[in-house]
Amino acid sequence: MRVLLVEDHPTMRLGIRAALGLADDVEVIAEAIGAGDALHLNQKLKPDVVLLDLHLGGEPRGAEICRRIKELPDPPRILVYSAYNLEEDILLCRLSGADGYLHKSEGPEKLLEALREVHRGGRLWLEGREEGHPGLQDVPGITHLTPKEKEVLLLLLERCSNAQIAEQLYISERTAKFHVKNILKKLGFSSRRELFRHLTGS
Repeated sequence: MRVLLVEDHPTMRLGIRAALGLADDVEVIAEAIGAGDALHLNQKLKPDVVLLDLHLGGEPRGAEICRRIKELPDPPRILVYSAYNLEEDILLCRLSGADGYLHKSEGPEKLLEALREVHRGGRLWLEGREEGHPGLQDVPGITHLTPKEKEVLLLLLERCSNAQIAEQLYISERTAKFHVKNILKKLGFSSRRELFRHLTGS
């Protein structure tokens, strides 16, 4: 299994590489610390699996990397490996097309198991939280969102304004506002603040 490691923290990156080095069936073919490196190395080296930190530089930029890689022809499998487990983060990964999510509280053996499972085509979500904790992915209304609404929701959860959503998706600000209003209605929230409060518990 050829793995591209995307992690911006030097100590964590060294520890992950050491853990993966324990397995005979895993080879770290390259390391990236940011979006540019990750996208370039993915296209150049064609890894089997990308092991992706979600919060690069303190922001959930891994979601954007995941989405852009998954839009490519014949994309690799992607396992997000994160120290964060907010519902917002987990949903970002799901909507971005990630194949799995593993919380960094899990040890090296679980990391290797998760990589193998994702490489085999499975989907694995070990979020480091109590089973049964409510999340937006459990809200029935999310299945009623259109593909475009899911794109808007992804940007909404990245705290983009209507103007920023419009710019990202090449639509008018009025159309972005319309989509946001429909999304909140379908999911049963009256405002962005209520949506974020549900996701973060604060």
